[in-house]
Amino acid sequence: MLVILSVLLLVAAALVMLILRVVRPTFGYHWLIAAGGAFAAWIVMLLVGLNLPVSFQLSAWGQKTLYPHSFILVADQVSWPFTAGLATLILAAILTDVVRATELDWSNWSGSLVMTAFGIVAVLSGNLLAFLLTWTMFDFAGVVILLVQLHTSFARRRVVMVFFLRLLSTTCLFIAGVVSISENTGFLLEQISPTALVFIILAAGLRLGSVPGNMPVLIKRASQRSLGTIFRLVSTGIVLVFLVRISPAMGDADFPTILWFLLFSLVGLIALLSGAAWVLAKDEIDGRQAWIIGMSTIVIAAALRGQTEASLAWGLTTVFSGGLIFLASVRSKISLWVTLIGLLGISALPFTPAWNTLALYSQPFNLSMIPYFIAMVLLMWGFAHHAYQLLTYQAGVERWIKVVYPLGLSLLLIIQIGFGWLMKPEIGEVPIFGWILGPLISLLAALGIIWQRRGGRTPQLVVKFINSAFSLSWIYAIINSAYRTFSRVIDFITNVLEGEGGLLWVILWIVLFLSILVISMGA
Repeated sequence: MLVILSVLLLVAAALVMLILRVVRPTFGYHWLIAAGGAFAAWIVMLLVGLNLPVSFQLSAWGQKTLYPHSFILVADQVSWPFTAGLATLILAAILTDVVRATELDWSNWSGSLVMTAFGIVAVLSGNLLAFLLTWTMFDFAGVVILLVQLHTSFARRRVVMVFFLRLLSTTCLFIAGVVSISENTGFLLEQISPTALVFIILAAGLRLGSVPGNMPVLIKRASQRSLGTIFRLVSTGIVLVFLVRISPAMGDADFPTILWFLLFSLVGLIALLSGAAWVLAKDEIDGRQAWIIGMSTIVIAAALRGQTEASLAWGLTTVFSGGLIFLASVRSKISLWVTLIGLLGISALPFTPAWNTLALYSQPFNLSMIPYFIAMVLLMWGFAHHAYQLLTYQAGVERWIKVVYPLGLSLLLIIQIGFGWLMKPEIGEVPIFGWILGPLISLLAALGIIWQRRGGRTPQLVVKFINSAFSLSWIYAIINSAYRTFSRVIDFITNVLEGEGGLLWVILWIVLFLSILVISMGA
C-alpha cells in the first residue's frame, strides 16, 4: 500500500536525523535529509491518487459479535486530497525553512515529519474506532514532541492543558461511539445517530479550539511558523476530514428543528467572531487560531446541511491557503506574488478551488446563513490584508535560498489549484448563485481592504469586544484552577499519610469504607 510507504518514509527520515544526532553531533545537513524524506513521501502520496479507493483493515479484533467493525484505513476521494495536502504542507514547510534555518534545528524538522506521519494515518481513518485510536496516537506523539521543544515549566503546563482538552475531545468521540452502538447503528460513519452527532460536534469544537490564539504553545517565532503550523494544520485536517465523512449522516439525521437552528446559528456566530478576529490580528501568526476556527466553522455548517462537496472544498482550502499564508515569512518580489495569487484559493470565484463551497447557500435558504456569508468576506479580507504585508529577506541570503523558498510556497498553490480543477462542478448544474456569490464576496473583501488601506480604523470598543468574545482563555483559567485544587488535595493527603499517625488515618478510612459497604449490602 503506497500510502503506508509514504508514512514510513516520513518516519524513516526523522529516525535517520535522530541517529545522526547521536552518532555525529556535528553533522550539519539535517535539512537535506528532512527535505529528501518529505519529497519522496510527497511523490508517493501523489501516486496513490492513481489507484483509488484503497482500504486496509485489521481483522484480528476478537469475536465479531463484540467487534463487528475493526480498525479501517481508507484512501478515497475524501481522504486522499487531505493526505496529499498534508504531504505538500510538510514539504513546503521544510523548503521554506531555508530562510529561517539558523533559528531552527533538527528536532524541529524531525518533529514535523513525525506529526505529519501520524496525521496522515489519522486522516485515513475509515470508522469511529479508527479515529479514536489515531486521534489518541497523534495527541500523544504531539505532546511528547512539544515537551522536547520546550524547557520552561509554564510552557510545558500549557502543553499539558492542550493535551487535556484533546483527551476531552476524544472522550466525546468515544461517547458518540457508545451511543451509536447502543442504538444499533454501529461504528460506521454513515450510520451515526442524531444523539451521537451532538457529541461529535462537541468533540470537533474542543479539538479545534484547544489552543487559544493568545496562548501560543511555542515561544520562538521561527518555530511558530514551521513546527507550529504543522502542529495546528495537521491536527485541524484530522478534524475536517472527519466532518466531511460524516456530512451525509448529518444531512440525513432527524434533528429537531429548533435544535438544528440553534446549533447552526451558534456555529455561524462563532464563524463571524473568528472572521472579525482574523481581520483585526496584527499578523497572520497571531491570527492563526481565528483563521482555523473561522474556516472550520464553515466546514461544520456545510456538514450540518449534508453538503459533502462544499465541506471538502472548504476543508482543503483551510489546509492549503492556511499553509501558504502561515509559511510565508518573507514576501518580496516573487514570493509576494505567490502569496497574493493564493487569494484565488479562498475567493470562491468560478473555476477556483473553493467554488464548490458556495453549495452551502443552496435551497432552502434562511437568515441563519447570513453570518457565514459575512464570515467568508472577513476571512478573504484578512487573508489579503496579511498577505500584502512586505517582509524582506535577511541580509546576506544566498541566491539558492531565494529560489527554494518561493518554490516551497508555489507547491501549495499549484496542488490546490489542481485539486480545485479536478473537483470543479459540472457547469450545467451550477445554479445562478454559484456565479454571483463568489464575485460578490471578492468585491466586498476588496472594499474592506481599500477602506483599511485608506486609514479606516475599527472602534477600540469593538476591537476589545471581539477579542474578549473570541478568546478562550477562560477555559484555561478553569482548568488551571481545577488543576491547582487537585494538587492541593493530593498534597494534603500525602502530608497526612506521611505525618505522625498516618497509619491510624489509613486504618480509620478503611474501617469507614467497610462500614459503609456493609450497611449498603444490608440495605
